[in-house]
Amino acid sequence: MGKSFVEGKGKAERHRALLELVDTKRLRTQEELCAALAGHYGITCDQGTISRDIKELGLVRLSDADGLYYGRTPAVLPASDEAFVLSRLVRRVQAAENLVVVHTDAANAHPVAEAIDRLAFPEVIGTVAGDNTVLVVAKTKSKARQVVEQLERLAGSNVQNEPRAKAGAKAGKKGK
Repeated sequence: MGKSFVEGKGKAERHRALLELVDTKRLRTQEELCAALAGHYGITCDQGTISRDIKELGLVRLSDADGLYYGRTPAVLPASDEAFVLSRLVRRVQAAENLVVVHTDAANAHPVAEAIDRLAFPEVIGTVAGDNTVLVVAKTKSKARQVVEQLERLAGSNVQNEPRAKAGAKAGKKGK
């Protein structure tokens, strides 16, 4: 078994380097993380060490249009990054009575739920996250609509809102 660090470069430096790497690069596997540590920082480690580091640092597998990669959850990001997380991970937002359903790509519901919780909307009672869906419980039906509007605004152009598209299609038919 090889050394888990280069002489003079310990766990703290390896952790700092890992955080820099996941903040700047899309690394998809533990092998890519090991190779990037060695290539950019001269730090060598085995898969077991990387696996423990990932857990200790709270790194998770995130997903975007290009696939899965390692990154940080909103819990370990500065508070100003909730909107960034929502803009990257939210795909669709819909209201049903006092509930809001937020759709994400696979494995992204937990970071989205954490971002929503950290935003502390007064209209929201709580969130429940699955794998690719977040259920947001609002106080009332009208509060749920407000939450949808706020999430759409924060998530930006990434969000596909089906009800609006249908409403627009109906409006277009009336004009003909």
